[in-house]
Amino acid sequence: MKRILFAAALASLAVSASAASSDLWFYDGMPWYEHACGMRAFALYGHDDSPATHRAYEITKHDPSQCARLFP
Repeated sequence: MKRILFAAALASLAVSASAASSDLWFYDGMPWYEHACGMRAFALYGHDDSPATHRAYEITKHDPSQCARLFP
């Protein structure tokens, strides 16, 4: 019985850890709410690993006025 409870506790921790990282750009960048382009850009491009998206992400971190142009 203790093993089952221990396994269930570990499983719930693993689910929590994976759910917590899903709100990060590219799963390891900044959280969507800290990036100037906001939730809409994150929803469309937040987990797109293309080089163009990474470039746009870096540019808009330093120049938020580019959000509308780079994340249409």
